[in-house]
Amino acid sequence: MAQQAGEPLLAQPTREVVDTNDHKETGHALREFWKSTVALRNVLDQDRSITDPELRLLENHFHVLRMAYIWWKGKPRVLSTDSAGSLPLNHDARSGSMLPR
Repeated sequence: MAQQAGEPLLAQPTREVVDTNDHKETGHALREFWKSTVALRNVLDQDRSITDPELRLLENHFHVLRMAYIWWKGKPRVLSTDSAGSLPLNHDARSGSMLPR
C-alpha cells in the first residue's frame, strides 16, 4: 500500500541489523549446544549405566540432530567474503577430540 502524504514512515530493520541479530541468536544457540555436549560427554565419561529409556531418548536426540544437520547442510549457500577460504568447522576432527576436558 502506498504511503499517504503526512503518514509517518514505519522503520524497517536494515538487513545488517537483521543479520547481526541472527548471528547473535545463532551464536547463543551454538554456545548452549556446546555446553550441553560437554556436559553429556562428562556424564558418559563417568561410565555409569544408562537406563533403556535414557538410551532411547539419547538416540532420538542424536537422530533429530543428524536429520536437522543433513537438511541444513543440503541448503544452497551464498558464501560471504568473511568465510570464503576459511578452514571447515571440523578441520580438527581428524586429529582428535575437540572438546575441552
